[in-house]
Amino acid sequence: MHNENCFQEQIRLQGQVRILEHRVKQQQLKIIWLLEKKEIQYSDRGDEKSVIDLGEKRQYSDCAEIYNDGHKQSGFYKMKPIQSPTEFLAFCDMSEGGGWTTISKQV
Repeated sequence: MHNENCFQEQIRLQGQVRILEHRVKQQQLKIIWLLEKKEIQYSDRGDEKSVIDLGEKRQYSDCAEIYNDGHKQSGFYKMKPIQSPTEFLAFCDMSEGGGWTTISKQV
């Protein structure tokens, strides 16, 4: 009887894992779609005039660091990840919890 209950519980948990994996995939697709939408929306505004100036106090490696340091305005910021040889511009989406980094390849 105990083995049967364990087996049923295992099947139930495997079903929950499959549901959660499906939800994660849906969220990943939604994130990709939103990032592509933002890239199209802001691709023409990545020039130096639209960069949000943080006063060059420190270098940030991503938008989450900028957000956590109290900067809550969405826009283009200069950043330099730890392994990056140079700094570059990236769009930071500070909505819905903030700190989302959008990087687009410039051609």
